[in-house]
Amino acid sequence: MHRAAIVAAVLMIPVLTYGATSGKNEKHETIVAQTETVGSEGEFPTVVLPEVTTNVRLSSSDMNRIACPSDIKEALTSTEKGTSIKITGKDAFVKFKVIKKPDGKFTYLTTPTEIFVVCGDETYSMIGFPQRVPSQTIRLSSGKDTKIKENLSIYAGLPFEKKMLKAIREVYTESIPDSYSVSRPEKQFRSFKEISLSLKRIVDIEGEGLRIKELEATLKGTIPFKMNEKMFLRSEVSENPIAISLEQHVLRPGESARVFIVEQRSEWSGSRGLGGDLPVMTSGSKIIDKQTAVESKPVAQEVAYER
Repeated sequence: MHRAAIVAAVLMIPVLTYGATSGKNEKHETIVAQTETVGSEGEFPTVVLPEVTTNVRLSSSDMNRIACPSDIKEALTSTEKGTSIKITGKDAFVKFKVIKKPDGKFTYLTTPTEIFVVCGDETYSMIGFPQRVPSQTIRLSSGKDTKIKENLSIYAGLPFEKKMLKAIREVYTESIPDSYSVSRPEKQFRSFKEISLSLKRIVDIEGEGLRIKELEATLKGTIPFKMNEKMFLRSEVSENPIAISLEQHVLRPGESARVFIVEQRSEWSGSRGLGGDLPVMTSGSKIIDKQTAVESKPVAQEVAYER
């Protein structure tokens, strides 16, 4: 058992303001190829999320629409099963083959078929169940609204300072909720003489206007180097920083340390960048305003855990 700790150095505390498809009656005399027993109304959603295979109900006789919030790049299905799909901008139209028999009656397909749609940067996987229903509209969602609601619930009632500390702690301890959005851009920063600095991942907390950048600092030379939060206040490293936390302040030969930068996302801060009146952390736990040179209340706080 040993105790590991990081210190969250709060740099700036801005004010946050949070902000049935109806179809025509069938005109054709029909016959159904087989009895359809798959699912009831409630088992087939009309909103589909990415990276999760979803069963959807589609009309076996009419044209069906798949609607995406951005342009559809590609849509694939099994043509050998009698399914065709056509892309038009943000929509894809799905049609099942209808077979006309010699007696003039029609047979409609009932075989489920897979449909894959690449919408924006997301891939959606569906199993379409053709049934004798009017034309259906399936909407592709990024799930952003759901994530926002979950994140607002997680942070409900917390003051702004504690929100930042909670966000840092969750990333540091690898306890990231599913409602956070994680990306791994892998970027190198070459503006530091003493250390190599690389961006490992970005964690966005939708709805709270917070973004955590996790970086890794590695000592270049053989002489121990003391880092401080202020040295990462560079526009090429961070935009709109509100807190910086270092896993450790002294790097020794062969060592690396994690650096966490909490940013206020531009949609919440009006794209505000690093300003000349940005408060900076001094030694200890007090903040000094660079314009007034008046000390404010201590806001640094230790975040620790046992392992």
